[in-house]
Amino acid sequence: MSHTPLLKFWALLILSSALVFGLLLGTGCAAPAATEKPTIRLVEFDWTSQVFLTELLDQIISEQLGYPTERTRLSQPVTWAAMDNGDVDITPEIWFPGRQAEIQPFLDKGNIELAGEVFTGAGTGWVVPRYVVEGDPARGIEPMAPDLKTIVDLKNYWKLFENHEKPGLGEVVGGEIGWVDIDPFIILGYDLPLWYSHQSEAVMLARLIAADKKREPILMMIWWPHWIFSQVDLIKIEGVDPYHPELFDFDKEPYPVKSGFQVSKVYKVVRVGLKETAPDVYRLVHNMSVTEEEISELMLRVDVNKEAMPDVARDWIGKNQNRIDQWLGK
Repeated sequence: MSHTPLLKFWALLILSSALVFGLLLGTGCAAPAATEKPTIRLVEFDWTSQVFLTELLDQIISEQLGYPTERTRLSQPVTWAAMDNGDVDITPEIWFPGRQAEIQPFLDKGNIELAGEVFTGAGTGWVVPRYVVEGDPARGIEPMAPDLKTIVDLKNYWKLFENHEKPGLGEVVGGEIGWVDIDPFIILGYDLPLWYSHQSEAVMLARLIAADKKREPILMMIWWPHWIFSQVDLIKIEGVDPYHPELFDFDKEPYPVKSGFQVSKVYKVVRVGLKETAPDVYRLVHNMSVTEEEISELMLRVDVNKEAMPDVARDWIGKNQNRIDQWLGK
């Protein structure tokens, strides 16, 4: 009698048992599935520098750190409440002191925090084209106001900025009615022979660019960073006193105030809980910063050259990866 069929039976039985045991063992000892990364929720506002910085963060967080991201557009007051509730995580730009009063109660609660300045040197003030002060030999322009350094020096040069609208006064080209303007207070405070005009930002910039092309003098209020500094070479006129925000009451008609122009600090804001749930993102936000000159140039590419913002951000990342690696702590 042959034993071959019996041997085959036992061999198959042993093999099957081993496979079943192996599967059971493998199931019991399998490593747990990797924890999914949380979605990082970014908030954008409605001006170019802030939206660009949001785009920059979005690309780095999603493509280099591997987190899913969501973006939403909210007003600033709504953002602080939403972040306090844990509904959003990051926004890269808030201006102090302008927005400090509305965010401070949420900072005091401790669920959100300022994550350092995103760029330095922000502010508002008066500017003239550089050729007004220094001339431009290459363009055949002689200096028109060689000793113009501070706002009080405008007492000697106001006639350069006089026009037919208000003879006997130099014009400060200003922004739209409704903006919070300290300029009329300062004009009265230093008894400057100037008047402050109102027009849209588009008209302001068009007038400045036209004056530059015609090599004419112009005195204008502007804030920075702004792309116009990348298109027209401008000099900031200095104040003679520090900025004193407590001296201004915008509910009243302008009255004399001796103060410098507003100096701003621009911060990133982050939800504190991100430090536990996404520590690498938290570190990135705290380390991220750009220069005033960089953001002005990037705004020029988007607002004037009409380049697509995602493309501009990706190009900047490609040229600054070493710096981004430092932000990421690599």
